[in-house]
Amino acid sequence: MTAITTRSLRIVFTMVMRSSAVLALAGFASYSPDPSADLDVLASQVTIRRDTYGVPHILASTEEAAAFGHGYVAAEDHVLEIARLFLKARSEESGWFGEKYAESDFATKELRMYEGAEAGYARMPPWVQRILDGYASGYNRYIQKHRSELPEWAKPVTGIDVLAHARRVIVMEFSMNLRQLRDLGRRSSSAAWDPDDRFLRGSNMWALGKGRTVSGKGILLGNPHLAWGGSQIFHEVHLTVPGKVNISGTSLIGMPGVAIGFNENLGWSHTVNLHDSDDVYELTLDPNDDHRYLYDGRPLPMEKRELSIQVKTEAGIVTRKKEAYSSHYGPVLKWDAGKAYAFKSANIDEYRFVEQWNLMTKARNLEEFRSVLDMQAIPMFNICYADKEGNVLYIFNGRFPDRPAGYDWAGVVPGNTSQTEWNRILPESRLPQLINPPGWYVQNSNSAPWYTNLRALIDRRQYHDALTPNVNGLRTQLSLEMLEGDASISLDEVLRYKYNMKLLLADRVKADLLKMARGRAVDGVDLDEAVRVLEAWDNTAARESKGAVLFENFWRKYREKARPLYETPWNELYPASTPHGLGDYETALKSLAAAVLEMKEKYSSLAVSWGGIHRLRRGGLDVPIGGLTDEFGAFRIIGYEQDKDGKFVARFGDSYVLAVEFTSPPTAYSVVAYSQTDDPKSPHYTDQSVLFSKEQWKRAWFTEEDITKNLERSYHP
Repeated sequence: MTAITTRSLRIVFTMVMRSSAVLALAGFASYSPDPSADLDVLASQVTIRRDTYGVPHILASTEEAAAFGHGYVAAEDHVLEIARLFLKARSEESGWFGEKYAESDFATKELRMYEGAEAGYARMPPWVQRILDGYASGYNRYIQKHRSELPEWAKPVTGIDVLAHARRVIVMEFSMNLRQLRDLGRRSSSAAWDPDDRFLRGSNMWALGKGRTVSGKGILLGNPHLAWGGSQIFHEVHLTVPGKVNISGTSLIGMPGVAIGFNENLGWSHTVNLHDSDDVYELTLDPNDDHRYLYDGRPLPMEKRELSIQVKTEAGIVTRKKEAYSSHYGPVLKWDAGKAYAFKSANIDEYRFVEQWNLMTKARNLEEFRSVLDMQAIPMFNICYADKEGNVLYIFNGRFPDRPAGYDWAGVVPGNTSQTEWNRILPESRLPQLINPPGWYVQNSNSAPWYTNLRALIDRRQYHDALTPNVNGLRTQLSLEMLEGDASISLDEVLRYKYNMKLLLADRVKADLLKMARGRAVDGVDLDEAVRVLEAWDNTAARESKGAVLFENFWRKYREKARPLYETPWNELYPASTPHGLGDYETALKSLAAAVLEMKEKYSSLAVSWGGIHRLRRGGLDVPIGGLTDEFGAFRIIGYEQDKDGKFVARFGDSYVLAVEFTSPPTAYSVVAYSQTDDPKSPHYTDQSVLFSKEQWKRAWFTEEDITKNLERSYHP
């Protein structure tokens, strides 16, 4: 099947059936409100089985009880990180940790993250409320049991707190483009606040269908890349409520349920998509009242609120206040020279993604899964899906504005007219997607959706230019190279492909560099030794590789000054074979010479092994690790920060990795880069990190028989 641009019109019967499927997945009949349920009774309904890598397999009689167990094990593994995140969601972090966090506390309030959670919780179906409350109660039970060991700021929470935290992370950290506010200036707290830019978010994912796999069953590879700390920590879990749900996978800490994972029949993964869901509107202020603005020739009032936070200072706790204003577009975040700037987001009020992920875990087939996608509650993220029938699906998922045509949406938007205002999002049927395309694969590594499958390119001209940038990065090109080069793929091959250490950039430019440098001396530096090292190098960032350090050093120097960077730049007519060649001969030679001098000074050698200076350090663990970042065309993504001893320590990149084949039952492997827990006293603080550093996997046990055979301990919360 070729690219789907507009889903064919569904008849009424189909709509009714799909709506009925969602209701059935939700299981409304299984819940009755009972907020005063005794927690001891609830705990007795949960059995936690930790396997030999510390992964919790939670067996419960209800979803509320399963969520209770989930909240408890999350606290066991990451209580201090989660407690800080709940403070952030309540805008209380600066009250405990000082001035450094005041701006982000104000930003969270200004963007109504907690208020939106309160309003959303009140509108939620009772069964979803029970899941949020159950998770909070399980977390609270751990806090209560360990009160004397925990700091005062680790406080009990409610289901609303859990939802507020989820909103702050998914909406504020991931989906909102706050950089455009920063570009307008830092006068507003929201404009100043931004997640750490060093930790680039990304991911890889594959879904292989029956025409591509050896078994004829679907195979899924999930591989998110995030920072190895704070709100971006993944926590592996297996949740089972007999007859209701049986899901294994991961979610970010502090959130109930599974956001990437698999059940008996199907699975899915996410990658961050390059999207534009927000706009900044320039308001023309009323000359008689700068808290009113002109819209279609008429003045409209702004809503005024007074925000306050507590801030810890050397003099004690002080109260900070600020005035906040909102327009009908959204919050007003900057004032300048008779203008004000309002932020309009398609996601600022969204709260239903916990519910949608829950329904995705209960889907039994492709049709049920697609029916859940119709909710469009998850603000962003590409989706790749595979199932036991051998189906595959890709969708550029999210909530994206249906913007009026004929206007350049790249910059600040005039806000004095209704002609530039959007009031709805694009329906799922108008989002780029593929189902069972030629070649039976879909993949994404954060590039544009058009290049999901080289045999079924999606025509970008059928979509709004503002939907997503037109890019196809080297990492995606390496992904496509592996897939296109293997006509019949097994699960074992997927396990090997994931740890491909190749740097595609080297394939594209190294030959040019060697040709230029051979027999040359530049600035008094003989380049022949560098040529010999690079010629012998296998173009990988593997642990034992010698040459990658020199190549990385060269490229970082070259890219700063080279004009143009490539001889042949990227061209959408050749999306998987460009760019290539070095574009600046003189700069290339000078950069290589500078890299040689630096390497000689630092390491006294040009043939330094990659793993000799690139390390995975956690507690007492200090081991070599392979991998590099996106710009080098790496599929194994690892980002580093220099440590005090001059070596480079892994800090972000590959986080949770999953590979599953939909046999009966599923055959699954996984690994978490930073292991299951952040408790240094636990044997599961580094055990998976050792596997990860060696490019190895552990089994993700799924059946009761396998859980029993690989059981470390079993207990109630």
